Amino acid sequence: MALTVLRLRHFSDGRYRWVATAQTVFDVLAVAAPVLVINSVAGVPLWPSAVLALLSASTRHKLTGVLIAWTVVATAVVTGALLGEGAPDSPHGAGVVLAIAVLLVASATAGAQARSLDRYVAELQNARLAMTRQARTDTLTGTANRLALDEHEAALPPGPVSLVLLDLDGFKTVNDTYGHHAGDLLLKTVATRLQSQLRAEDLLVRLGGDEFVIVLPGLPADEVDTVIRRWVRAVADPVPIGDGTVRVGVSVGVAHRPVNDDARFADLLRTADRRMYHDKHAKGVPQGMERISALE
Repeated sequence: MALTVLRLRHFSDGRYRWVATAQTVFDVLAVAAPVLVINSVAGVPLWPSAVLALLSASTRHKLTGVLIAWTVVATAVVTGALLGEGAPDSPHGAGVVLAIAVLLVASATAGAQARSLDRYVAELQNARLAMTRQARTDTLTGTANRLALDEHEAALPPGPVSLVLLDLDGFKTVNDTYGHHAGDLLLKTVATRLQSQLRAEDLLVRLGGDEFVIVLPGLPADEVDTVIRRWVRAVADPVPIGDGTVRVGVSVGVAHRPVNDDARFADLLRTADRRMYHDKHAKGVPQGMERISALE
């Protein structure tokens, strides 16, 4: 109890399981010992106080723990009754059986309710985690979204990082020619191909439409061009659409944050965006009027 008051015991602490077990043991012994002593010496039935220890055990260790606690308390009640045989008002016979039965019912009820509550809390936690993931995930491609990008920036340790902005060339033509279903399929395929090319520490984000950004922490700037060429080839591979295939290109803009630089992602994105549109225009793909690289 002192640990709880001092906030030194919390379920998220790795020691919680052992501290909670120790506390349950002490709770049960603190009740069982007086029951044993006072029953045997004075013949005063204290077994109703055992309910407090049983509730403590059910809270921390559910049904299994409370049944173990009940076994200890019931043993103390029986032993106290046997040792106190002949003492004034000493409980024995039917009184002891009734006490044990009542404690058993209390144990089973408390343990079952605690286990049910534990399952309910676990379901709530799973639902919360699922909602959290959904809020940070692009529903179409399964990649991270803008919210996840902001949180990733906040959690990323200081150091060099590169942001690569990718914009598909020809996506609008695919949408207009084959419909939005084909465009969605194309985006999901591109996202899957890009994700397969990334390291565990990299983050792929769909900014919206046909724009993706990839966060590359700790990758030397002179190696970024190599991985970008690999991405461009992966994106350019034909994508089956209906009875045929489509092939799209990609325009790229890169921004680097060197060591000891405090540039924010927003600044890097603006730089990458300018360079991406410069790349698009250099290839003769006007903004808003992209052409498809090839239709097969």
